[in-house]
Amino acid sequence: MLGLYIHIPFCVRKCRYCDFLSAPACDSEREAYLKSLHGQIKAIGERLRQKKSGKHYIVDSIFIGGGTPSLLSSDQMQALMDVVRESFYVADDAEITAECNPGTVTRKKLCAYKRAGINRLSIGLQSADNEELALLGRIHTWEEFLDTFKAARNACFTNINIDIMSALPGQTVLSYQNTLTSVLALHPEHISAYSLIIEEGTPFYEKYADHPELLPPEDEERQMYYDTKRILAEQGYERYEISNYARK
Repeated sequence: MLGLYIHIPFCVRKCRYCDFLSAPACDSEREAYLKSLHGQIKAIGERLRQKKSGKHYIVDSIFIGGGTPSLLSSDQMQALMDVVRESFYVADDAEITAECNPGTVTRKKLCAYKRAGINRLSIGLQSADNEELALLGRIHTWEEFLDTFKAARNACFTNINIDIMSALPGQTVLSYQNTLTSVLALHPEHISAYSLIIEEGTPFYEKYADHPELLPPEDEERQMYYDTKRILAEQGYERYEISNYARK
């Protein structure tokens, strides 16, 4: 069995806390990257076939992350998945996830992604509080996230993850609880709940590394962690990894 991770390093705008490999790019740069990516997928697929001496790896999990993979057009996503299937044996029941951000998809695009074989979405929310979203440098509001989530359900996605974050500047235990309860009201299949880490090389590092007093105190951050476990467990979400919770 084999899992694939495919990186799409494009963003509308880099968030202030993010240290991932991502940046804005023009259409020609995106096309050049995708052309190179297709070549690498084919080369690795061929190398693994030779290594296995005629036997096949079975790909049961594909995660397309970023960046913002949902910046890819419908045709680009279809072409990417075509190359993957040409290069690897993908199980019929493989879980194939694409990360997406509110404001970068429509129901029409999501339906095209579904036809391309994407059967799971991971939507980056981070917070249900618009002031917290603006502070993070997110390109969307809570209301725009709701529109994206509704579009995903209307496009028949029945396996959706929502990303949220705790220990944000200015966040309180109460505002974080509101994010948790707001997300739970949508009944997603999976929730990823991360605690903010201040990474070097980010605008947040420049602003907060030497000013921890501007961040929630440790006892409040710890309370957010325990609240996450308790509230999600009460609603039937099992923690299988420190930051990840899933329904049965």
